[in-house]
Amino acid sequence: MVARDIPESYVDLVREQHELLRPLVDQVRMLAKAHDRTGLRATAAEILLRIERGDYELLGNLKPHVGDIVAELDELYDASFPVGRPDDVADLLAAPWPSARRKALLAEFLGRDVWKHLFLDEVAEKAIAAADVHLLRVLVFTPLGTLRRKTVARILDALHRSGALDAAVVERAFADDRRLGYAISGRSPLDEDATGSPLACVDAVRDHVDALTWRLVSAPTPAAWREFPDGLAPRGLRFVQAALAWRGDARVTGHLGAAELTDEERADLLDLLRDRPVEEQRRVFGWRLGAGDADSLLPLFGLESAARLLRLICAMPAGAVTRQDRAGFIGAIEEAGADVAQQLLVLVPNELVAAVMGWNRAEVLTRFKRNALQGIAAFGLLPLVPGETVLDRYLVLRESAKKGAKLGPNRRHSHAAAIEVALDHLAQVGGFEDASRLEWDCEARIATETPMEAEVGDYRIALRFDGADPALTVNRGSKVLKSVPAAVRADPGYRELRENQKRLQEQARRMRTGLVERLVATAGALAPDELARLLSLPAGAAMLPALLWRDRNDVIGLLDQVDTTGPVTAVHPLELHERQVLADWQERIVRSRLRQPVKQVFRELYVLTPAELAAGEVSRRFAGQKVNGKVAVQLLSGRGWSTHGEHADHQATRDLGDGLTAALRCEFDGYFGMGPVLVGELRFLTGAHRRVGGTPVPLGDVPRVVFSEVMRDLDLVVSVAGMEPEAELSEARAASRAQLLAALIADLGLDRVTVEGRVAVVRGTRATYRVHLTSGSIHVQPGGHLCVVPASFGATAHRRLFLPFSDEDRMTSVVLSKVLLLAEDEKISDPSILSQLDSLTAEPSN
Repeated sequence: MVARDIPESYVDLVREQHELLRPLVDQVRMLAKAHDRTGLRATAAEILLRIERGDYELLGNLKPHVGDIVAELDELYDASFPVGRPDDVADLLAAPWPSARRKALLAEFLGRDVWKHLFLDEVAEKAIAAADVHLLRVLVFTPLGTLRRKTVARILDALHRSGALDAAVVERAFADDRRLGYAISGRSPLDEDATGSPLACVDAVRDHVDALTWRLVSAPTPAAWREFPDGLAPRGLRFVQAALAWRGDARVTGHLGAAELTDEERADLLDLLRDRPVEEQRRVFGWRLGAGDADSLLPLFGLESAARLLRLICAMPAGAVTRQDRAGFIGAIEEAGADVAQQLLVLVPNELVAAVMGWNRAEVLTRFKRNALQGIAAFGLLPLVPGETVLDRYLVLRESAKKGAKLGPNRRHSHAAAIEVALDHLAQVGGFEDASRLEWDCEARIATETPMEAEVGDYRIALRFDGADPALTVNRGSKVLKSVPAAVRADPGYRELRENQKRLQEQARRMRTGLVERLVATAGALAPDELARLLSLPAGAAMLPALLWRDRNDVIGLLDQVDTTGPVTAVHPLELHERQVLADWQERIVRSRLRQPVKQVFRELYVLTPAELAAGEVSRRFAGQKVNGKVAVQLLSGRGWSTHGEHADHQATRDLGDGLTAALRCEFDGYFGMGPVLVGELRFLTGAHRRVGGTPVPLGDVPRVVFSEVMRDLDLVVSVAGMEPEAELSEARAASRAQLLAALIADLGLDRVTVEGRVAVVRGTRATYRVHLTSGSIHVQPGGHLCVVPASFGATAHRRLFLPFSDEDRMTSVVLSKVLLLAEDEKISDPSILSQLDSLTAEPSN
């Protein structure tokens, strides 16, 4: 053993573990000489378990320092279990020891790098489909390769259907993954919410798990928590009684104490506890909270009238921030009585229930300031205090939302979700029908109740709107001042108007990036009263008329061109494309010099390819692209995606509504943002739950707009965060830029410019140029590259360039500005560019 690179505090412990393994190596050598394959298998399992547990206890400091032992065992097991057929995966996996040679042969069989995870899920799927009992059992017992938890559960289910599920298989599966029960019972290990239906094998597996659990409970020495199967509650009152007598790890008591009971057993438990000490009663009550039947023990504490309130509390998802029914809680509290309700909250503390009555106001305010998610949700439920208005609290929540946008990627999502829940709670407090009604009312008040003018001596300050953006002007008499005098800056009236300007600017930003972007991205609809309320806001009045809408008569046009007496739907450009009118609308928007608040008619479009239709449930459009994880996670987060660890079913997911989830697989070490990320396959799932996979949906069944927007997200990631400079702009982004240029050419009458695929051909007076629409590179025909410096050429928008959308798109501006400048190459005066052109266009000398 080499002791270097081991923290000093672990040197002796590592050496001790190393020496404890030595006798087992000698045992293997003896068993090998005796050709005792059964003994060799048992010893291999024991050694692997010891190494795994030792490495866990020593924080990863054992495995790097048992290489000599592993090498000896590799040689012994390769000799005792020679590979018969390298092309037979069952033969490759059947050995009890994962030697280096076996792993190399398996990697070759799977077509993967031996240093990467050797996933066996595809092998398992084929074995399940073929009902290959032998291979299925081998997959459970093999120490080689990796199987996802969900796949192992399906293997047990397949063995159950074949009548081959026995205790040995179940116990080995749970020894490798003690939390396997969650996948079998169709629940999430994160918060135990249902993620699907239990598998058909669940009862058979529970029989074996109960037997194993009771054996561990009955052992002379208390078993460690890591030895107990998790995810399937044991069944029977005997386990609760065992929990009361348990003297080992406290986590075991909670597991046993939450055993599943029949109604008769619950009654027996109540009788059993009547004469027990109060501390013991409360301990069991806590266990039964986890089991969901703690209400049966309320008579022990004289709290029978609080049963309904307790059931409401127990129905709240553990650890999740979700909307609560304030009226329901108030009714349950009134039914229990305030005193009884408060006594129950001593037994079952609940921040949200206490907030409904304002019993914990000080604590909630503190936690809200610290961005605690439940504290944010509880803040929305607090009763209004004298002098506080709904608008006051709405503005506080919006300010918190701004701060939350600066948090880490996933935390930003959870914070934003908590704000939305708090707004819903505030709507209930204020008597609004829903959160959107609250928002429109408060935003309208911001706009209508905001002072727009003030006077400071001879100066008049005014807040005026230039489209959606409020501008502050200072006049002295009839003269508009270019700068604000110090005396005006120091005046409270000026400072108030500045704050109002910021508030209205924030309102415009929220509307553009939130409501308007969402309407276009989802082809969302507005009812007449909703539209009217939004148009009453300055930002809404400026933005909504610039969008295309479809009315109830199927007419498409700008807002003043459609029937707004009924619902109107924001048009996704995919619909224009399918109706073959996209180019017409692009030309009309440019010709009208109409700047849309977000990309609509020039939005990138993504349609299913023949390869994706043939693949069925998987898109590999962006697979193999390497991206900067830190940049990618920020981009994904900003578009509603959550990212997960390398061992999750999928490493990035986005909830698309209506039970549909976009799920992306990626390869990286650890977590997103820690280094390079290799983008993998994309699926659309139903029934997905956080990191836990659902049922794949055929790509052809995914709504077309949803598919296009998800692909747009991923295209953005690989375009902006890509680590391969040679990678070209995607077809969709190149097409969008070409469409914009085509519309500009038609509008400006640029007869010298044509678009040929990804290239703009510019026939100037000095030369003919080919400008690449993805990179902006310029080639002068017949051959030669024109090198330009962005600071002096194309970095600022050309005077004739008009971008018909407000989205930031610097590269498009640069590329199109270059095209417009080259179309007027006779006006170029930059000496370095002229010198290059003279050289590139000079006639060759004889």
